[in-house]
Amino acid sequence: MILQVRQTAQAVFLLVMMLVLQACAASNPIARADTVEQKAYATYGTFVIIEEQAAKLVSSGRLPRSAVIAIGQADERAKPVADSLLDATLEFTVIKAEYEANGEGQDRFVAAMNGLNGWVSRAQPLIANLISAVKGAEQ
Repeated sequence: MILQVRQTAQAVFLLVMMLVLQACAASNPIARADTVEQKAYATYGTFVIIEEQAAKLVSSGRLPRSAVIAIGQADERAKPVADSLLDATLEFTVIKAEYEANGEGQDRFVAAMNGLNGWVSRAQPLIANLISAVKGAEQ
């Protein structure tokens, strides 16, 4: 049962990520997010997009060494936190589905939501630093 819920949660997560990635080009999804779950998806989606932009820039061979190092250092700090954010988001999705299905486990649900909020708060400044490093390299 838990495996099925986790697989369903992962499928939903991937669908939401595709939607977030599409929306990122038109707006700031983090600012538009209302719930902690939406903020988590938007934060991780932003990380994926900026990391892809960083990879393209670095692999282009056009950047000075200092810009490549700055991007690498910013990504090195952001990636483990973004990966943990993804894990927390998937876990939250499972816990939320279980809570909504049977109405039990409110304490676990609240703890998961607070934990997810913590990961969002940790990830956002690190992603902002990565964005700054990429924008700085583009100039």
